[in-house]
Amino acid sequence: MIFRSNRTSFAVAAAMSLVAFACTAAPGLSASPEAGGRAALTQALQRDLNGYLTKYGAAERVSALSLAVSLKAGTQPIDIVAGTTQYGGGPKASPGDLYQIGSNTKAFTAVAVLQLEAQGRLSIDAPIGTYLKQYPAYAKLTLRQLLSMTGGLETYDDTSAWYRMFTSNPMRYTPADQLIRLIYPRIKWTPGTKYSYSNTGYLLAQEVVAARSTSHSFSSEIARIAAAAGLKNTYYSDNFYSAGIARRVVAGYYENDDPGFEKFLGKNMTPYTVSWAQGAGSMVSTPEDLTVWARAIYQGNALLPERQKRELLSLVSTETAKPVAGVDAATTGAFGLGVAKKYDKNLGAFWFYQGETLGFRAAHLYFPDSGLVVAIFANSRPVEKNSHLPELFGQLYKTIKANRAL
Repeated sequence: MIFRSNRTSFAVAAAMSLVAFACTAAPGLSASPEAGGRAALTQALQRDLNGYLTKYGAAERVSALSLAVSLKAGTQPIDIVAGTTQYGGGPKASPGDLYQIGSNTKAFTAVAVLQLEAQGRLSIDAPIGTYLKQYPAYAKLTLRQLLSMTGGLETYDDTSAWYRMFTSNPMRYTPADQLIRLIYPRIKWTPGTKYSYSNTGYLLAQEVVAARSTSHSFSSEIARIAAAAGLKNTYYSDNFYSAGIARRVVAGYYENDDPGFEKFLGKNMTPYTVSWAQGAGSMVSTPEDLTVWARAIYQGNALLPERQKRELLSLVSTETAKPVAGVDAATTGAFGLGVAKKYDKNLGAFWFYQGETLGFRAAHLYFPDSGLVVAIFANSRPVEKNSHLPELFGQLYKTIKANRAL
């Protein structure tokens, strides 16, 4: 959502804070460990997760953590879980459990758009009025602006109308068009002049995909992309998941302070509709699948031709909204099309995203210099000041670094 890490935000700001703790670690990682080193690393990472639950489980109402570490391309990720699928008991967590991944969904939406461009069915620089006639006030906005968060639109899910809509009936399906119209026809900032995190732009992109794809179904496009990337445990829904998928989703607990959400405190949010998020953030996955996805979009060439791959990874400064070639000491944070990049003097440049929903946190980080990919999921969403995931990631990074030197 918006650039502050709040509520349903899936905020990029949260992902930036996630890596801050790790920035004290020394740069670079040595060669991958042999079998003995991998076992030692696995055990050390398990201790990190167990320690986190012991220390913060009650305060964050988090009962399950799921981690995947992919040391380099072509190797099997290390999968580690801790805790139980329900707070206070329930089955032990397993690597096959599903979690809501929030705004990690955005890269799938961006890839869907870019694949249609590669097929000649749209241009990301054409006015969206070319493809959607029902939003004349937004007709001059481009898909590039919407996907890079520079379209000047507020995010619908930080409006009083949205708060009332969800809290009055969290089981009610809300179409994407109805969500968009919570802010329509407002354009708050001159397009192209300000970076501002907005889920509205991604729902508009979703509508374009549905209008321009041969299937005329956004969900079928996302399913096809997930299969093409080799993902075996990643699913999209615009409302409720099928019973078989829903049974695999761990309970996700609300511990935040959004207006009117007091009745949800401590509650499992997974039975409720995800129609409020859709192409902005309603997918479920596993950490292992998310590491596979990260390599597909940052390293691979199977999903997009070279031109569209460059567009996906094209960047604007999160401070100025101006295009930038990369991140460095002067431009430390930048946003692409559903992906984000950051620079730290110790870690160098790395790609990342953290997604949040009403009961989940899910982050991935990719370090191009070392080839390391890490994905970490948690089944609660506390207020930002009470989340210690930055601390956990810092510990995980140090553990990985130490054990890779074996």
